[in-house]
Amino acid sequence: MKKLLLSIMSLMAMNGAMAQTPVGDNDLANAYATQTITGRIAVHDPSIVMDVTGSTTKPKYYIYGSHLGRAKTYASGNYQIWKTFKTGEENAGTSNSLFADVNGKLVNFKDAYSTQLVKKVKNNKGEEVDFPNFDAHAWQAKGNNVKGMQWAPDVIYNKTMKKWCMYMSLNGDNWCSTIVCFISNDLEGPWIYQGPVVCSGFSGRYAHNGFAASGDWKNTDLAIATGCTSLPQRYNTDEWSPYGPNCIDPCVFYDDDDNLWMSYGSWFAGIFMIKLDKENGLRDYTYTYPYQVKGVTTTAGAADANATSDPYFGKKIAGGWGVSGEASYIQKVGKYYYLFMSYGGLTAAGGYQIRVFRSEKPDGPYKDCLTSTGIDAMYGKYILNFGGDAKRDEGVKLFGNYQWETMPNAELAQGHNSAIVDHKGRALIVYHTRFLNRDEEHEVRVHQLFVNQDGWLVAAPYEFSGETYTDNDIATQQLYDATEVTGDYQIIAHPYRQNTAAMDYEKPVTIHLNADGSISGEYTGKWELVSGTSYINLTLKGVATANAEVKFKGVLTEQTIDYTNIKALCFTALSSSDGLATSGGASLQTRGLSIWGSKADAKAAIKYTLDKTSVPFADGATLNSKPKLPTEGHLGATISWKSSNPSILTDEGVVKGKGKVTMTMTISKDGYEYTKDYTLNIDAEAEETIPVYYPESSVKNTTSGWWLNFSPYYELQAGKKIQFKFYNYSDMSAVWNNWCLVAAQIKREDAGYGADKEYFVIRNDKFGWGANHNVEGFTDDFDWSGGDDRPILKKDLNGSLVDMTVSLTAAGVFKMESTITTTTNKVYHYTYTTTLTTKPSKIVLFFVNEKSYIAGSSLSTGISNPIIIQKKNDGKWFNLSGQQVDKSYKGVVIVNGKKFVNK
Repeated sequence: MKKLLLSIMSLMAMNGAMAQTPVGDNDLANAYATQTITGRIAVHDPSIVMDVTGSTTKPKYYIYGSHLGRAKTYASGNYQIWKTFKTGEENAGTSNSLFADVNGKLVNFKDAYSTQLVKKVKNNKGEEVDFPNFDAHAWQAKGNNVKGMQWAPDVIYNKTMKKWCMYMSLNGDNWCSTIVCFISNDLEGPWIYQGPVVCSGFSGRYAHNGFAASGDWKNTDLAIATGCTSLPQRYNTDEWSPYGPNCIDPCVFYDDDDNLWMSYGSWFAGIFMIKLDKENGLRDYTYTYPYQVKGVTTTAGAADANATSDPYFGKKIAGGWGVSGEASYIQKVGKYYYLFMSYGGLTAAGGYQIRVFRSEKPDGPYKDCLTSTGIDAMYGKYILNFGGDAKRDEGVKLFGNYQWETMPNAELAQGHNSAIVDHKGRALIVYHTRFLNRDEEHEVRVHQLFVNQDGWLVAAPYEFSGETYTDNDIATQQLYDATEVTGDYQIIAHPYRQNTAAMDYEKPVTIHLNADGSISGEYTGKWELVSGTSYINLTLKGVATANAEVKFKGVLTEQTIDYTNIKALCFTALSSSDGLATSGGASLQTRGLSIWGSKADAKAAIKYTLDKTSVPFADGATLNSKPKLPTEGHLGATISWKSSNPSILTDEGVVKGKGKVTMTMTISKDGYEYTKDYTLNIDAEAEETIPVYYPESSVKNTTSGWWLNFSPYYELQAGKKIQFKFYNYSDMSAVWNNWCLVAAQIKREDAGYGADKEYFVIRNDKFGWGANHNVEGFTDDFDWSGGDDRPILKKDLNGSLVDMTVSLTAAGVFKMESTITTTTNKVYHYTYTTTLTTKPSKIVLFFVNEKSYIAGSSLSTGISNPIIIQKKNDGKWFNLSGQQVDKSYKGVVIVNGKKFVNK
C-alpha cells in the first residue's frame, strides 16, 4: 500500500503549529477524573460465550471457568461489570445447583457425572453400537474428588441439537482425566450429563475411584474409537507422558464448513484435536485418525513422543515432550484461525503468558511469525520456552507482565484466555490475570484485538471500554491524520525473556513521534502512516537491544486510559515481518515482539502530573539547601525548572548564593504548557523547618479493597522531618477502614518489592505489622467506647482532618505524631515510635486505604509554607487552587492567610 509521506510544506506547517499554548488552573479544572470499576469478577480460565436468544442487538455474554466460576454481563458494561448467578458453586446440597440428572431433577455437582443421556453411537466403522455408561468421577484416580477438579469448561451453542453444550474437564491424578459434555436449554442451567468425549490415563497402571488398574481401558470408549480388542502397546507404558495427553482444557468451535471441532490437552504430550458429532455433541467416531510419527503414517508400536496423530487422541496440533503449553483456544478472526496457548505456570511468579499461532485450516498446521516461514507450534524435544532463562522463543507473545502508571497494581501471569468476535464485529480476548502484591488473587480482564497489515493479532494497550472501531474500520478508513498522530507517547515493549520468576514487569517510557517522521526519546527511529487506512509503521532502535532496528506494523485506535476517563490515541504493533529470530544464546528475539503506545490527552496529562507532583516548598519559602525538585512527568508530560538567578539557585536547585529567586515549574505536553512561579528566599545559614505535603489517594471512593488505593510516594531522610495534612474519609464499616502508613525500603513497583521490604505498616487504630513494627509503640487518646465495634471512633475518623509529622533519626528511630480533628471539632492525639534496625539513610513512605481515602488537595493553597522560617505577610494573592493571581482575578482569593471575595 502507498505510504503517507509528509511533504516539506506540511512539515513546515506542522512545525510552526507546535508553539506552546499556555494553560492555567481554570483550563485544567475538569481535565480528567479517576474511575473505579465495580463488578470485577474472579473467574479462573474464563471462557466467553454470546447468548443472542433473547436479543440479537443486545445479547448477554457469559463466562464459565474452573471450579464452576461463572458470571454474565452485557456489552454495555464494557465487559468489565460482571454479575454472578446461582452462587455457591461447589456447595453441598442442590440449592442453586447448576446440574440435573437425566430426569431433570436437580443434583449436587459431585453427582452430576454419574449417569449419561446418550446410549447409542456410531463407532469407527459407522456401525451403531451401545454406548456404555461412563461414570467420570469413577474414572478419576483413586482418592480424587469432583470438588476442585472441575477445570476450564468451554460452552457453545450446538445449532443442530438446538442446545447449549458445556465441555467440562474432570481432572484426575496420573492423567486419569475426562472431558465430558453437558447439555442445557439455558446458559444458566441446569446442565445434564450427555456423555464422555475423550479420556486419558488408561495404561493399566493406576487404580481409579470405581475401576481397578488392570484392564481399565475396557471401561472407556477406546474400542469404539479404534476397534482395538486389547490395549495397544503405545498406551501400555509406565510413562504416560510424553506420549499421552492429559484430557483437560477443551475448546469447541465451528469451522467455515460448519464442522464441529474440539482441541484439548496440556503440557505432557501436547495439544490434540478431534472432530465432534453435531448430532449429539460427542465425539464423531466415524472420523478416524491414522497413527503418524512426524507427519508420516506408520505402523503403531511402542509409544513414540514424536507421534503427530493417534487413532484415539486425534491429531496433534501443538506442544509435546512435556514442554510448557496449555489452555488451547481457537478463534477465527478474518482470514485465519488463531490458536491461543498459555505458556508457563499459572501462579503470580509462574510466568503464565499468552502465545498466538495461526493457520488457514482449523486443524493446522499452526505457525507463528518468528521466522519468514513461521515456527510450528509443535515440539520435537523438551526445551524451556518461557521466562528469563528460556532456550526457545515461540509463538507471538501478545503481552507479558506490565503496569501503566494509572493501574494500582501490575498485571502478572495473564493467561488461559478465550476469545470472541462480538455482536458488533469487535474481536476480544478474555483472560484471567494475577497482580503484583496481591498474592494469588485473580480477576478477569478483556482487551480488544486487531489484525495488523501482516494478518497477525495485536492487543489494544488498555482494557476494553466501549470502543467501537472494528478491523474493517482500521483497514478501510484513515481515522487519524499525521498532525493528530504526532506527539508525546508512553510506550511499553513486551520482551520474550522477562524474569517472571522475580515477577518483573514492564513500565512505560516516553517517546516522541515528531512531525518530520522521526522518533526521539527513550527509543529512536521513524514512523509513517499507511494511506487510506489506520495502520502505522514504526521502526525503533533500542527496544530489544541497543543497536537493533526493528520494524513494527500496527494499528491506531482511540482508547480510554485504565482507571480514568482520559482519552488517548494508542497504537499496538508487532514486528511480524522484521527482526532477528533466535533459538537462544546471547541474542535476543526481536521478531514477533509486541509494543504498545499511548498518547494521552495533553491537558489531562498535565493536570494528572500536577496532581501527582509534590513540590517540597511553597511560594515564599526559605531554603538553606538543595531541594529535591520533582522532574518526573506522567502520561507523557514533562516537568522542567528554570531559575531567575542561577548564580543564587541553579535550575537544578543547587544553592550558590544568598537572595531572592523565582523558580518556575513548567509542565508541558503536545504543545500545551502549564507554569507556576515560586518566589524563594535562599539562605544557606537559615534554619530549615518542615516540608508539608498534602497526600491524595489515587481513587476517591470508599469501596476500594485492600492494597488498591495508594497515595504518592514520599522520601524521608535520616535527620529530617516531614509534615502531612489531609482529610480522611471512610465507609465506617470497620474502625480499620481509614488511612494506613507504610514505611518501606523501596517503591512498590521496584524489583523485589514485598513484605520483606517493608519496615512497618501502621493503621489508624493502634494496629500494625512488619519486620520493625513495635507493638508497644502507640499512644492515643481515642474514644474507644460503645463496644467492640467502636461506633464513636468510626464516626469520628470519617471526615477528620489529620495533621501528621514524621521523623527519622540517624540512629533509626522513627516517630509519627498526629493531631486528628473531627468534624465536630473533637481533637485526638495519636503517636507511634519504633526503631529501624538497619539505620537507613532514607525510607520511602506512602499511604494505603481500604474502603476509605485521603484528600489533601483542598488544604494545599497559597498560604501553605513548607520549608519556611516564618509566615510572610507579603500581600500576594492566591486562588483556591494555590495559583498566584493578580488583583484583576474575580472570585475567592487568599491574601496573608485570609479569604475574601474579590468582585
